[in-house]
Amino acid sequence: MFNNFRSRRKNFLLFTTMAVLLTALVGYFLMHRLQTDSVQSVQQSIDAWRTILTALRWTVIAVVAIGWNHLVVWLTDTEILSQAKTTRLTGLRWRAVTWLVLLELVLGQGALVNAIGLMVRA
Repeated sequence: MFNNFRSRRKNFLLFTTMAVLLTALVGYFLMHRLQTDSVQSVQQSIDAWRTILTALRWTVIAVVAIGWNHLVVWLTDTEILSQAKTTRLTGLRWRAVTWLVLLELVLGQGALVNAIGLMVRA
């Protein structure tokens, strides 16, 4: 029982550290990449990256949709998940993908801001 808890904690700390380091690395890269003198040049840099980042986000959503069942089966095979949890997670696949798509549309594409802008203009 305690051995499983320690390995989970170790994995959690490992992934958290990795996420913090990747965030710091991306922040450092963007800080040096976007050091410019004017707001217009920063806006041009952001516009240049916008399509690449949008494609990356949609690719991640597609990978989640396609790889969800494979991940759940792998977790079941390694006995990390019970059969009941496997059934539940398999059923939650499309709910998770739907939430990711909604987040992308609202936050990434600015659908909510565009809708409010249309209502204000009307």
